[in-house]
Amino acid sequence: MTRGSAVTYLLEQRRAWFAKISATATGDIETESHELQLLDRLILDVRAGRVHTFELTHPKALAIFVTG
Repeated sequence: MTRGSAVTYLLEQRRAWFAKISATATGDIETESHELQLLDRLILDVRAGRVHTFELTHPKALAIFVTG
């Protein structure tokens, strides 16, 4: 996957995660916030070219290899 596609994919995952948090009033806010912070950091690292491989486990397990 190209770097731009990987960043776009991660942004879509972030939007979906944020929508899920907003839709459910119950849940552990601290855990949800931590997950969003990790995703934000991953987006920045992929965009900057510091990360070339990563794996997401939610909503399903997926390994991504960034090229170019």
